[in-house]
Amino acid sequence: MISFRPFFLLLLQVTLLISSAACASVGFQEVEVSDPLDRPIHAAIWYPSNEAPRLQALGDYSQTVAADGPVSGKRLPLVVLSHGTGGSAYGHHDTAFALAEAGFVVVALSHSGDNYADMRHYATRRQLTERPRHISLIIDCMLQTWSQRAAIDPDRVGIFGFSIGGFTSLVALGGKPELSGLIDQCVAFPQRWVCREFGGADSIARSFGAAPLDVVRDERLKAAFVAAPAMPALFLPDGLREVQKPVALWAAELDHIVPAEPDFAIVKGGLPVTPISHIEPGAGHYSFLAPCTKSQLAALHEICTDTLGFDRAEFHVRLNAAVVAFFRRNL
Repeated sequence: MISFRPFFLLLLQVTLLISSAACASVGFQEVEVSDPLDRPIHAAIWYPSNEAPRLQALGDYSQTVAADGPVSGKRLPLVVLSHGTGGSAYGHHDTAFALAEAGFVVVALSHSGDNYADMRHYATRRQLTERPRHISLIIDCMLQTWSQRAAIDPDRVGIFGFSIGGFTSLVALGGKPELSGLIDQCVAFPQRWVCREFGGADSIARSFGAAPLDVVRDERLKAAFVAAPAMPALFLPDGLREVQKPVALWAAELDHIVPAEPDFAIVKGGLPVTPISHIEPGAGHYSFLAPCTKSQLAALHEICTDTLGFDRAEFHVRLNAAVVAFFRRNL
């Protein structure tokens, strides 16, 4: 006689797995984090949740998330996202979503004084010193005061940073920037984008001053995924020597803001622990930002336009998979 019990049990297990997958979603919250030295910091948080999701606006974007749903899981790793100059907490929302789907709690902040609505600190020393301090404030919030902090493992914290957010990540991990490196580079190569944007070596010397940069290192960070880190000359000659933790370093082949040569080489060669490195063929600087909406394509041509034949959406599938794999391995 044939027994159907093993088949029935297998079918039940498959059904439960499918049901579980169908219920799983990504939770989302927005918070304001107090800053004793400046304006409150806006932050967006993504995390695993079993709450039913709905389509929700995120600035100019939209995502299907469970707004204010409960966190699903325990002792989850935390990843902080640091945007580029003039960006926002939403600029890497697809990467945040991919990490949350993979079981991470993700917090992306809008850096006060250096976001799309508030550029007070742009091209000043405060742009360099405040950003790492913001990272520590955000980690404090997530581990100490966030309503669902009990779900986070405080020993598994990482950071993703793009452009000046990449600089921020390297500093928070232990990098020590020196203005002399950037000034020397702009004397030798005045046509570099950063040198022209900041008005040349003399203007940088006046605006930033000669005093050492007082930056904040956060020992809670265990790893960093760094995309097109801006102004790497700030780490010359050996400002990255104390970054002893895992780093993934990605660059764009056609980046005119942070060129693969020599900027990529400065960071790669300066890190004492050899990073996982990749240069994406055909990509530009802004290719690391989430694919643009139709309204953004019309209004933000430079940021939203990639080289002919480059598929940003396809690139982000691979980028996000690499980010998830890196943090799974190192957190």
